[in-house]
Amino acid sequence: MVEVNKRLIAGIVRAHAPAIGFVIAQGVEEAGPFGGSILQLWLAAGLDLGNHSYSHPNFADITTDQMEADVARADAALRPLLKRKGHAPQFFRFPYNDTGDTQAKHDDFAAYLKAHGYQVATCTIDTSDYLYADAYARAVGSKDTMMAKQIRQEYLTYSATEIDFYAALNRRVLGYEPPQVMLIHDSLLNADSIDDLLSLFQMRGYRFVTLSEAQHDPAYSIPDTHATKYGIMWGYRWAKERNLGRLGLHETEPPDWITRYADGKPVAAQTGPSSGTKD
Repeated sequence: MVEVNKRLIAGIVRAHAPAIGFVIAQGVEEAGPFGGSILQLWLAAGLDLGNHSYSHPNFADITTDQMEADVARADAALRPLLKRKGHAPQFFRFPYNDTGDTQAKHDDFAAYLKAHGYQVATCTIDTSDYLYADAYARAVGSKDTMMAKQIRQEYLTYSATEIDFYAALNRRVLGYEPPQVMLIHDSLLNADSIDDLLSLFQMRGYRFVTLSEAQHDPAYSIPDTHATKYGIMWGYRWAKERNLGRLGLHETEPPDWITRYADGKPVAAQTGPSSGTKD
């Protein structure tokens, strides 16, 4: 994973994209000295780190007290590391984007984060990259270079589709396009694709800003009061806050063959677009 992170970070730095690496502290511990060295790579590159919990629990499956204890344990590991760089953890990203499956859990934990100096890290663009990453890792591991190339190209095609979809969604909901926040995972696929992935934004005229700058846009001041265990993107949350109902937009799904291949099932060679749609 050290080499993967080196390549991923190098691409982010080349594009001058101020990304934040959200840390699952348990994973860092389990990686031993390699875990700490990976975090140092991010900080040495001038990138920030955020709290992504200790054990990556699904908030829907535990109590608020348990969630707070998990986040506090991660904070205890992350805070001294950032203090040596002269700052403190600012953002918390919910595992699975589950901000609370009941109103009480949602509101109580929001108060906890605020009291401990955290802002919620939003995201407005989702590319289901974890599915593609699993499929890509299988192809690379089996030395199927043709399949790996095909998965990578399908991932970039799907990412371009999703960037455009979420731009249209947010314009439909807000009347304008706010700064976008894209979620990706630390994976071999993204390390091998980061230049092409970020160029999708550059080709569309976007410029890269920090998460703080993005979340200063008025859209991010819209209260997020909707309790759900499903990690929907913020455009959908804003739509719910505004009671917009059905939006008349259809989001594409990753093609079935990607999911099947990621699950270890055999698939036939792909010859064209195969994404589905969802409302």
